[in-house]
Amino acid sequence: MPQTSPGEPSVLDWLKSVLRGKPLTIPESGEVFVVEPVPEQAAQDQRSVSERMLLVAVVFLTQFRLPTALFLSLVAQYLLENYREDTRLAIVLYIMAGALMVWALLKRDFQVIHPGKINTPFTQLGYRPIYLIFALITTALTFISSGNNLFDLPTVFLWMFSMVSIFMAFWEGELLSPDRVKSVKVWIQNKVYVLKFSRWTLLVLAVFGLTLFFRFYRLDQVPPEMVSDHAEKLLDVMDVLNGLPSIFFSRNTGREALQFYMAAATVKIFGTGISHLTLKIGTVLAGVVTVIYIYFIGKELSSRRVGLFAMLLAGVAYWPNVISRVGLRFPLYPLFVAPVFYHLIRGIQHRNRNDFILCGFFIGAGLHGYSPARVIPIAVVLGLVLYLVHRASQENRRQLIILLVITVVVAIVVAMPLIRVAIDRPDEIIYRMATRYGSAERPLPGPAWKIFLSNVWNGLRMFAWDNGEVWVNSIPHRPALDWLTATFFHLGVVMLAVRYIRERHWVDLFLLLSIPILQLPSTLSLAFPAENPATNRAAGAIVPVFLIAGLAFDSIPRWLKQQWQDDRMERYGFFLVAVLFYLVSRINYDLVFVEYQDLYRRSAWNTSEAGQVIHDYAKSIGSYENAHVVAFPHWVDTRLVAMNAGVPTVDYAISREQLETLPELAGPHLLLLHPDDEESLTILYRLFPDLRIRHWPNEIPGKNFVIAFTPGTSEIPELPGQGE
Repeated sequence: MPQTSPGEPSVLDWLKSVLRGKPLTIPESGEVFVVEPVPEQAAQDQRSVSERMLLVAVVFLTQFRLPTALFLSLVAQYLLENYREDTRLAIVLYIMAGALMVWALLKRDFQVIHPGKINTPFTQLGYRPIYLIFALITTALTFISSGNNLFDLPTVFLWMFSMVSIFMAFWEGELLSPDRVKSVKVWIQNKVYVLKFSRWTLLVLAVFGLTLFFRFYRLDQVPPEMVSDHAEKLLDVMDVLNGLPSIFFSRNTGREALQFYMAAATVKIFGTGISHLTLKIGTVLAGVVTVIYIYFIGKELSSRRVGLFAMLLAGVAYWPNVISRVGLRFPLYPLFVAPVFYHLIRGIQHRNRNDFILCGFFIGAGLHGYSPARVIPIAVVLGLVLYLVHRASQENRRQLIILLVITVVVAIVVAMPLIRVAIDRPDEIIYRMATRYGSAERPLPGPAWKIFLSNVWNGLRMFAWDNGEVWVNSIPHRPALDWLTATFFHLGVVMLAVRYIRERHWVDLFLLLSIPILQLPSTLSLAFPAENPATNRAAGAIVPVFLIAGLAFDSIPRWLKQQWQDDRMERYGFFLVAVLFYLVSRINYDLVFVEYQDLYRRSAWNTSEAGQVIHDYAKSIGSYENAHVVAFPHWVDTRLVAMNAGVPTVDYAISREQLETLPELAGPHLLLLHPDDEESLTILYRLFPDLRIRHWPNEIPGKNFVIAFTPGTSEIPELPGQGE
């Protein structure tokens, strides 16, 4: 094999110098004699060329393991998403990329930052007895008062007092120290307020602003229509506004209360009425708070840069954006996973008792939000157990167990009203779960363990392959992540696994194992395995998934800086990351505002248009009382038509049999009919020979409907958008 003279730069040295912008000078060779090779020499030279090419390839791989792994995995994920018929090549490329990533990590091609080991012991676990006694008494009284399933004034007062008391009983330090109160007073009295922002703060605010854009842009239009679940939720909101403040709402198989109080507050504050937008505002704000917590978790896990990358990815991503925009309770699951994870990790890392108290608070509050949050305590126990079995906890295991007890006590106090309802009405609380996890609604289609293992596999594939079939909160049968984010997520999984094997840091294993735990509400759908994966029931996994992807994104500037020992190369890495983020944003913009929007419009019934027709009729020549929607199988939810018309307390449904009574009622009447309902139209022509009809057109096939006017008006009103 040819050797390089001591003074001659290697190919790798020359390539590095070019990338630094200071190419090395290649020394001139001496006199060259050209000799015509004989055939045997030509074959030898050919082998020499092949050997050199192989040598160059080996040198390239040994020096560019991470870029090669990134390139192969990007190609693999692109193939998985766009060429689904044959996945063999994509799988091979992913395996090669994973092997290269493991090689790069073992060779320490770049540094994976993780929280340093904390040697500070936990403080003494003291408490304030008088506050603990008050907390126990008021919690017991809250339990008694909640027996009527109402958040009435006495129940709310006792509940709030119990939560404040339990905080005061265990809080480390003073909640409101005199010095802190005095500094706040001075700040308020000061007439000159100076705000100073560092460049990093401005960058974080810019990313947060991008998140707000993706969440609020065209919120009233995307998605455009409500479905029957929205009608059920808005009826519950009306109950709250009408003075029925339930702890648990029994309508539609039962629902926890938090969203309905959020929506009622939205109506009062913003005046949005009983509408789709009212539901959307609360759920979108929940998604925004989740993204903020993801940033802080990233800082605790690794660095503020990882937190920023994770925040940006989660802020623009299609999966969390869609489940926030749809206006149902789905984002309330990750909303509480994020602060629970943050305070759990921070409490262990910083030996901070107050973080365990806050962790318990968010566990209890999450139980009032969305039923999948019931697995959050399992994830917390998993995290604490993982920490306890690692060597880092040897001197603190007793304190950790006590802190776990405090966390549980705080969670119970916060969840106490719902706990009382669960004791009184267990069937209502668990009915929805029982229909999915067991045979309450239908027999299991096979052995439970086989279905569960299959569900787990399908759940883990949702990020790169198939996120389910529900069009309301996803684009059916596409990956939950865009192909760029999915690539970095998988590389991040490899990074965490290797880092854990090498360094045995509990939080790495916790992040990896928390994903299938947080997917349990979806993967435990044993009676209806076709409902798994579900982007809403697995939404808690949003938190660890985007943190892991952010960790992998951070490897690019770290690799460049470490390989070239040059700060400029790190800046080039940031530029490359910025380009990738731009592509991620463009892809997810199209997924949400083009593909998802178009699919939703084609799938949902246009009840907003039907409601607008009735509204315009009532405000012109008719009345709300004389408007009707003729019932037809698998057509519009007539409650939604009324809500879109502005009269949410009315159901405009009229059956085919009830048409016979129309001549007895004061007229004229407006009726909306399905275009295929020829039988009802025949009845109306028999009852009203002078019946006049118009067709409401729609560019989407099957979404047009018939508008019928009974005699009694001099002319047919011209309704906006009406066709001939």
